[in-house]
Amino acid sequence: MQNQYNQPMNMIPQQPIIATAQTNKKHSIKVKFTPEEDEKLKMLVMAHGTSAWSFIAHLMGTRNHRQCRERWKNYINPSLRSDPWTLEEDQLLVDKYAEFGPKWNKIAKSFANRSDNSIRNRWQLMLRQWERQNHAKASNENNGSTQKNDDNEDNIQALPPSNL
Repeated sequence: MQNQYNQPMNMIPQQPIIATAQTNKKHSIKVKFTPEEDEKLKMLVMAHGTSAWSFIAHLMGTRNHRQCRERWKNYINPSLRSDPWTLEEDQLLVDKYAEFGPKWNKIAKSFANRSDNSIRNRWQLMLRQWERQNHAKASNENNGSTQKNDDNEDNIQALPPSNL
């Protein structure tokens, strides 16, 4: 007879383990992952893979399955790129946003090793930059100034499509 604890799913308690600060939805406080939790999560994912999130959360003891999966998917997965965005990636993001709208998961499929969260953050950064550039341009036109706006955060040079 097979031991019931040989199967990871048999070891999971009936109710999910949730960080204490997360138990009351109305007053939940987001508790940041500690470096120790990140290391533990890395080791557990290496040992159990990326499809046993409930089991991994049980072994973590302080996080639920969603928190573990999201932390891995968006921040600590070693295959994620954290290098600066290229102009080609920025243009691809503009094109894919024009095609799909804010469907970050769909857009992420066009990018190698960039999370949907990273892509959404980049889009928000690009929008802020465009707004600053347009505001500065309008101010310069109103003042008759010919100053150039040198605030080129992260070298964003792609232009937004006219319908955005």
